[in-house]
Amino acid sequence: MNEFENKAKAYAAGRPTYPEEILSKIQELGIGKDSVIADIGAGTGLLTNLLCKLDCKIIAVEPDVQMLNECRQYCSAHKNIEYIHATAERTPLAEHSIDVITIASAFHWFDKELSKAEFKRILKKDGYVILLWNMMQKNSEFAKEYVKTLGKYTVKHTAGNANIDPDKEKLNFFGQGYSIQYYDNWQRFNQEGIIGNALSLSYTPSKLDMHYDEFVQELRNLFLKYQEGGEVTVHYQTEVCIAQFLQ
Repeated sequence: MNEFENKAKAYAAGRPTYPEEILSKIQELGIGKDSVIADIGAGTGLLTNLLCKLDCKIIAVEPDVQMLNECRQYCSAHKNIEYIHATAERTPLAEHSIDVITIASAFHWFDKELSKAEFKRILKKDGYVILLWNMMQKNSEFAKEYVKTLGKYTVKHTAGNANIDPDKEKLNFFGQGYSIQYYDNWQRFNQEGIIGNALSLSYTPSKLDMHYDEFVQELRNLFLKYQEGGEVTVHYQTEVCIAQFLQ
């Protein structure tokens, strides 16, 4: 079973978006109207939608049909997107046709050797790979209880929550150093968003799990405890890693 099967709706409702400041950082790489960006592992289009503001061609590559359909709907206002149903390891993209590959919160799912070969094939000479993650900061009482609840109801340990040395993994992947920047990313969620955020994770209960209803009720109680004006504010830090492959 796909780790995200039947979780696309929850992902769309509850995953945090990305800060607009990253667009200027991408433009500093020389990206303009004639550039092509491949957003690989595009999911429901949270980053894809933002990238459209660069006014260049965006290609959303996603292996899960439900996710790709959500991406089409979420990004429907934009006309500069091409949607492709494919994996990171094997795309139909032409050789050396891509200026920048972006990967938002999906890098840990890829087969590193196969995807590395594919990225080198489709990237233009001196092309860039940009990895992004939203990391919830655990300095609020809500965040502490939320993380504790996720731990209580974890149903499987997968790549989505495994202990991996991210620095070593990136060095092995690119063969050389990379730059990293961090951006504060404050998000406000209603009750549906908080529940969706938790349900979108690959290691939390699905509707078929015997503890699903109990999990959702505990999330509702947690939201009601901390909500103000019908919303809870969550502090994320967005990590942006910009890299090139060692030639």
